[in-house]
Amino acid sequence: MENQKLFVANYKTLQQAEDAIIKLKKSGYDITKLSIMGTDCYTEQSVLGYFNIYDKMEKWSTVGLLAIGLCGLLFGLFFLFNFNVSLPYFKIPIIYACAAILLVASLPLIIMGFSKEKSITYKTEVKARKFMLVAQESNAKIEVIQNILQIHVPKENSLAEQQNRMLLESESFEL
Repeated sequence: MENQKLFVANYKTLQQAEDAIIKLKKSGYDITKLSIMGTDCYTEQSVLGYFNIYDKMEKWSTVGLLAIGLCGLLFGLFFLFNFNVSLPYFKIPIIYACAAILLVASLPLIIMGFSKEKSITYKTEVKARKFMLVAQESNAKIEVIQNILQIHVPKENSLAEQQNRMLLESESFEL
């Protein structure tokens, strides 16, 4: 890890960064060591529309009808069982329980029917204006990557120039 350096290449579009990865893969480079990062990120919201009572009723009506139908079927079977067995003490509580459960199952639909609130729905996206291709490699592999991608490094920023500067600085301290 001591010899590792960070390779960074900046691109204006995501497609350019992906093309660089494809070019590296074709030349035999292990692309699992590469990462694309977005820079200068921002969020963008688009209004999809209003979500009003009609939309809520449309969404929940099938669920509510299914719940009410299942409750009605279940407690209808209890009614038939109660009338056939003829247990007088259980008839009235079962009737009240069935009515209460059907009311509770339909209560959300009833409340939505009287609500007047409207809400706006948004689609939120995170976008980037620029992209970076990043890899952590040795100096030799970074030079190979730069040659494959044809990235020009100015002479004052090249690795050889930096090493020469370090040698000159270390010699000046020794004098």
